[in-house]
Amino acid sequence: MISIICPCFNSGDTIDGVINSLLTQVNTKFKYEVIFIDDGSKDNTISLIKNGIKQLDSKGITSKIHLGTHKGPGAARNQGINISNYDYIAFIDSDDIWYENKLSICEDLISKNPKHNLFVHDENYIRKNHNNRVIINGNFEESLPSSLYNRNCLSTSAVIVKKDLINKYGGFNEKLMSSQDYELWLRLAPYLIPFKINEVLGEYRESVNSITAKFYLYRILDQLKIAYKYKNYVSYSQFFYKIIKIILSKQWLYGIKNIVLRSKSHNY
Repeated sequence: MISIICPCFNSGDTIDGVINSLLTQVNTKFKYEVIFIDDGSKDNTISLIKNGIKQLDSKGITSKIHLGTHKGPGAARNQGINISNYDYIAFIDSDDIWYENKLSICEDLISKNPKHNLFVHDENYIRKNHNNRVIINGNFEESLPSSLYNRNCLSTSAVIVKKDLINKYGGFNEKLMSSQDYELWLRLAPYLIPFKINEVLGEYRESVNSITAKFYLYRILDQLKIAYKYKNYVSYSQFFYKIIKIILSKQWLYGIKNIVLRSKSHNY
């Protein structure tokens, strides 16, 4: 039994794709519920979700919407977890897509592997104005904490995790402006028993143009905080390498480029 949590904010252009991907899941046997958490949308997101709920209900899929104020995706996911009813939690962002066999494959593996508390599959990475590529999730080359520290190999929309694990060790850190999922997986890492599903079962979508310069700078600062907080997972050399990698990342260039472009546009 799986609770599917979808945080939404001004998602009118993409939320129908999410709903359709949930409606077209095939050969499912588990009970599901879909929980939409609206994070204070100002567009037509809520009306589209309400229409989607009618379609989901007509197929026997329990669904509901929770209306909140704008606090960010971490807070929205936490709200969804708090009102969920089932043993496993899955997340789907409001611009991502699951392929039609995702749930049937995952539920079969969950049934056959009850000792595992996290399941993760691969995804297609759809990036506007860039080449698409496959994201290989769950590639644990060494111990789980150090593997996650070196690279976030758990994409949120590709993960199904036991709810009691999140309840025990806490949900998403709402104090962070970004990388909340990465911090959660690192916090849970010593207790995770992951199962890697070697199939591409969905699409992770990101538009670089929608990300502001301010967000890039916040993300870098949050990543530095996270790297320091969990530095005990790795050696000193790996810790310093991580810090240097963050500081020299292309995120600085994106942030500076957007600041320059914005300042030029204000001169007209």
